[in-house]
Amino acid sequence: MRKVLAIIVSAVLALGAASPALAKSVPEATRDGVGMDVSGFSSQDLGGNPVTGEILNNAAVTVFNYWATWCGPCQMEMPYFQQAHEYYSATPEADVQIYSILLEDSTSTVAAAQAFLSSHGYTWPNIRLDQTFYDVIMSTSDGSGVSIPQTIFVDSSGIIHRHHIGMYSSYEQLDAAIRSLLDELAAPAVPGDVDDDGSVTISDAVTVLRMAMGLVDESSPAADINGNGTVDVSDAVSVLRLAMGL
Repeated sequence: MRKVLAIIVSAVLALGAASPALAKSVPEATRDGVGMDVSGFSSQDLGGNPVTGEILNNAAVTVFNYWATWCGPCQMEMPYFQQAHEYYSATPEADVQIYSILLEDSTSTVAAAQAFLSSHGYTWPNIRLDQTFYDVIMSTSDGSGVSIPQTIFVDSSGIIHRHHIGMYSSYEQLDAAIRSLLDELAAPAVPGDVDDDGSVTISDAVTVLRMAMGLVDESSPAADINGNGTVDVSDAVSVLRLAMGL
């Protein structure tokens, strides 16, 4: 076992050194919560009723939009979320649900939010910010604060697949993001492509190795190359071979 691990690690390091592109860092501008797990969130709606991660079981895709009552861009895009809510509520077979998350302060209070939503006829469910969703929005911070609006797209297991920072300029833009993720989730997994970028790379091999060693909790159907129901070192070897074109 140790010999196999040594071979994989040595190959990964050697190939990483030979190809600088493999070792490049993620640009600051791409910081987001993609890959984070929000399934454990525990919050309340604006009426005080409990809302937990169990709601994620109700749809293939759940869209969460962060907003505050004083946020002009948030208000500008809200008609698009109302339109999405109305469409997907009337089309349950599409398997999508829309939520918003209220960022509260002395001005953006629950009462103010309820009044704003009611006066504009907005009917999709809103929940309060809990620690899980706070961690997600802070994943975009550079230390000087965060920008809103933000929108995250979550699968039924609670994993964030998209994180849009800023305002949607049209309903079509928002809906295209939703449909893109639906298509992605419906597509069969490419064996070895655990980061779901369309190709099998050394980075995928490293991730599968970390899964096999228990260093990361999450798994992926694409990681189980040998189809035995678990991610093990032999899967990591297979992904490494795929990445090397062997």
